[in-house]
Amino acid sequence: MRSDVTFNSEELRELLNLWYMNIKLKKVQAAEKLKAEVSEQLAKGEANDDVVKLALLIHSRHHILCKNHAEAEKLISQVEGFSPYLKEEHLYYLHLFKGMYLYSTKDYYNAIEEYGQVESYLGYIHDEIEKAEFFDLFASALYYLDYTNRSAIYAEKAIYIYQLYPAYEKKLTRAKILIALNYIDMGEFDLAEDYLHSALQDRNAITDDMVKISIYHNLGLLYERKRLYGAATRYLKKVLPHPDFENYLSTLYMLTSISFEEENFELAMEYYQLGMDHLNQKDDRDYYWKFKILYARYIDKGNYIKVLTEAVKYFKSKNRIFETQIYADELATLYTQEKDFERANHFYRLALGNQNNIVMFHSRR
Repeated sequence: MRSDVTFNSEELRELLNLWYMNIKLKKVQAAEKLKAEVSEQLAKGEANDDVVKLALLIHSRHHILCKNHAEAEKLISQVEGFSPYLKEEHLYYLHLFKGMYLYSTKDYYNAIEEYGQVESYLGYIHDEIEKAEFFDLFASALYYLDYTNRSAIYAEKAIYIYQLYPAYEKKLTRAKILIALNYIDMGEFDLAEDYLHSALQDRNAITDDMVKISIYHNLGLLYERKRLYGAATRYLKKVLPHPDFENYLSTLYMLTSISFEEENFELAMEYYQLGMDHLNQKDDRDYYWKFKILYARYIDKGNYIKVLTEAVKYFKSKNRIFETQIYADELATLYTQEKDFERANHFYRLALGNQNNIVMFHSRR
């Protein structure tokens, strides 16, 4: 851009929109170039205050893309200082980007609080795809923290919009997978199966191997939950040749669990060792403890309660509601069988406390 060209506020707003689109598309080089152009225009002092605030917010989103979290936090705090003077559009992006910043720094609960604030400003956003992407983002965050009912609601909202725009089929497929995962957790297996097989027919599932592998993995999860182990194994084995798949540890964990359940201990230990080898390359403490629990349950039974207790302590410290509830409940049952009612009550309270957290969250706006 020529340095002697000056944009008025409306023209600069169009430039900001282009910058934001490139950020969302993760086109880092193009976004960097547009950032420089915006900075050059802002330095001329011709933009009105509303455009300047919007530019600061989009700049924070740029920093999130580039994982410059400290810089993103500074800009977000700067805009928060203008709170009494922010318009609804600014407040929408402020809560959205702050939620993204918090989520990217693993402050998941506060991220969800911010996303919850976004919805009241959606009426001021006229881009339907922007709304769908927010619903998608919120649904993903809720699913990660095991708030499955609410996650399914937002995933369905995203699907409703995406399916109206053929250019967004990739995001539609992803949203179908997400809602299917929620339905699996809710025990609505037929609905989950319908969405996964629908996703498998999408064009990008046919042309993109990793999308197809993801669907195979989740079909394996579905059938494992239904205890249809033959069908589960058939789909999970399709994932094995792809160790770069992002949920590969989960695939190995399910194959290990199924093999133990079917008392095929030799095969189970082969999958277990593959899991341990993969953990040496990609540290994941969640799956470290899940594999440890499996091993203790079937092989090292004398240490099962000890391992389970340590695992519950870990999952509780990481706010993993689902795992804490499941494993605390199992410990409570074991202590009840041993007539150690004091410890049993402690773990029952812990399990019920996590159930109550889910109910309370679902009852909130």
